[in-house]
Amino acid sequence: MSDQAATAAKPAPILSRHDPRYEVTMYRYVGVEGAHTLDFYRSHGGYEAAKKALTGMTPAQVIDEVKASGLRGRGGAGFPTGVKWSFMAPPDGKPRYLVCNADESEPGSFKDRYILEDDPHQLVEGMIIGAYAMQMTFGFLYVRGEYYLGTTRMEAAIAEARAAGLLGENILGTNFSFDITVHRGAGAYICGEETALMNSLEGLRANPRLKPPFPAAAGMYGRPTTINNVTSLTSAVHIIDKGAAWFAGMGTDDSKGTKLYQISGPVKRTGVYEMPMGATFRELIYDFAGGPTMEPKAFIPGGSSTPMFPWEDRFLDMPMDYGTLAKNGSMLGTGGVIVIPRDKCIVDALYNLVRFYAHESCGKCTPCREGVGHWLPRMYQKLVSGLGQPEDIALLESVASNIKSNAFCPLADACIGPVQASLKWFRDEYEYLAANGKSKYPKNDWWQA
Repeated sequence: MSDQAATAAKPAPILSRHDPRYEVTMYRYVGVEGAHTLDFYRSHGGYEAAKKALTGMTPAQVIDEVKASGLRGRGGAGFPTGVKWSFMAPPDGKPRYLVCNADESEPGSFKDRYILEDDPHQLVEGMIIGAYAMQMTFGFLYVRGEYYLGTTRMEAAIAEARAAGLLGENILGTNFSFDITVHRGAGAYICGEETALMNSLEGLRANPRLKPPFPAAAGMYGRPTTINNVTSLTSAVHIIDKGAAWFAGMGTDDSKGTKLYQISGPVKRTGVYEMPMGATFRELIYDFAGGPTMEPKAFIPGGSSTPMFPWEDRFLDMPMDYGTLAKNGSMLGTGGVIVIPRDKCIVDALYNLVRFYAHESCGKCTPCREGVGHWLPRMYQKLVSGLGQPEDIALLESVASNIKSNAFCPLADACIGPVQASLKWFRDEYEYLAANGKSKYPKNDWWQA
């Protein structure tokens, strides 16, 4: 067959949830009564992917399958998961750790929560597959402290799996042994950063560590460690079950498979929707979330740390994938879409966001401690209280520019990106507020309406 003929025979990728070939996988049992139990999970094909991997594939074959699928980390950074798994050095007989990051703390992001609560065995199975691929000896599940039900359900699922021989010594009769323990965080956003998370697990203050060395070389207790997000690991279950080609048949050139998108703000149906990579914001917001309930003026594409877009057709029709968002000056992040109504003052909205990052700064480095933790919230406070001057906008831009890319970890940039985007698209609201001492859009009570 010629190259041209081979290309013509290749089916088109699935880019929409409306495509009849598309099927929900990760979220298919979320909301189903009793789905959190082992009996339910196994009666619906649960742990067959783990059995397939442990009894029919070598660890290297599992990693190659995940690489071939094109899966990129779903926590926000988007690093190729299979490549990350391949960084682990060969086993040396000493401990090696798999850490699942379920410290879901970013405003607008809540996709992991319902897997923990409604389908916990899916995550246990994903951790078994990941651990087998990298020959891990032990796993930690780091859960956001506020997720009480999710923690309880995960602890129960792990106990069920252990009693059934799916965790512990010689899983499924093989020579592979692996177990998991659950750790509740104390509610600090910085613990979503992988090195700060490891410090927290070790009982230290949750400050980020200098890299290199990277966790794959020296992680938990100085031993090789890999940290994955909840949906990176649950995606691996379906990749092993259905094959890399199935997963790679969805999405765009640089972003494959499905992703869980969350939508909040004034829309008819807020919630979590599993969609193929490359689906558009318009499809998510209008077709599945039912459209805005108030006149919108902007939206945040991937959680509060991602720069916003104005409410324009060119952005609404943009494919939700890593590459397209980066080319347009933002990020896909966690996929947490937040709709901002026209009557919400952008300066006030950013003040709220900046206060969040100021509160969550660990204070380790000067740009974040002084810039994010001190200068930015006070400058916004001055503006929203009506005491700002026109020259304050230039000063705000200067402070943001000097913080960006100069902090120890990504937390400061997570604050600066949205600030700069708001100045780019809605500078007129800053100027009006500074010149008149009041906002174009004064506070109102429509949240209670």
